[in-house]
Amino acid sequence: MKKQVLILGIVIIAFVLTAFTVLKNDIKDVIYGPMEHDPIIKNEVFEDFIYEIGTRFMPIKKSVVLNAKTLKDVYDIETLNSMKSLEAMRLLKVVNDKQQDLNLAGTTANFTKEQLNYLQTLDYGDNIIFRTEFIDNYSGGYNYSTPHHTIVPDIQAQYSEGFKALKTYFKDQTETVRKDVDPKQLKAGKLYFTVTKTGDIKNIQLDHSSNYPKVDRQLIKLLQDLPGTWTPAIDENGNTVDQELVVSFGLMGC
Repeated sequence: MKKQVLILGIVIIAFVLTAFTVLKNDIKDVIYGPMEHDPIIKNEVFEDFIYEIGTRFMPIKKSVVLNAKTLKDVYDIETLNSMKSLEAMRLLKVVNDKQQDLNLAGTTANFTKEQLNYLQTLDYGDNIIFRTEFIDNYSGGYNYSTPHHTIVPDIQAQYSEGFKALKTYFKDQTETVRKDVDPKQLKAGKLYFTVTKTGDIKNIQLDHSSNYPKVDRQLIKLLQDLPGTWTPAIDENGNTVDQELVVSFGLMGC
């Protein structure tokens, strides 16, 4: 009899201890939440924010364009070597990020008279596409290339502290306004400005918003209050000239 009572007592004690442990874990979950859940992070700074300073598209010197006679004068060697046979070469202009077909097409690597005349009209800041259509030397199939270029002076405008330092400056000075930026809502922003022939900054203009007005406003203010100085661009004759540059920020865009 005593043995049965002892066994029953042990069972009751084990039950009570088990119940207490379960209750304790339930209370912990109520107070702290399930331990496997990630903590909620607030005011997180989006670190993959892009800052690039330069021309709108790949720069090409005005002097090179004015003196160009064939595709070899403006195209990279790698692309030229990939062409088994050239089918067409046409010029397109980019205005407000929209392509305009100039109806200037040729079928050889030499520019036509009409194409050469148009090239003579290009000035700093103009955007042009040298589109080629060709049979690929490697695959044997049809291919095309559309290098986008911005016309620039022989020596481009330079920032006294260097563009790398300028990008760091933008990043450090926008950390506060980048808090809570949602990458899914972020867009590719573009801020245009002109470095004048006297080294001043003028014509600051927001062309594309990042979709975060506070970020846009901060970058405009930073350009207006930029420390350091600019060395103006120089043309092929050694004269200082105005040059338009672009700050691309937010997400990488085209």
